[in-house]
Amino acid sequence: MQVGSIVRSGHIAVPAGARGIVMRILGDMAMVVWYAGEPGASLQLNTEPFFLEDLIDTGDLVRPASELMH
Repeated sequence: MQVGSIVRSGHIAVPAGARGIVMRILGDMAMVVWYAGEPGASLQLNTEPFFLEDLIDTGDLVRPASELMH
């Protein structure tokens, strides 16, 4: 898991079907922006810190707009 990873979670605080984008990783926690469905195609819900162990990496990745392309 890395910054930009799209994640889901079975945690009680996350609505069923929601997907999130990892915005920052600090130790064993990640700041995640949650969306009602697919990020960018659905309503943004909230931003919350989560333990990495509560997140399931979907294997998809979103590149930050500020990242340089080679």
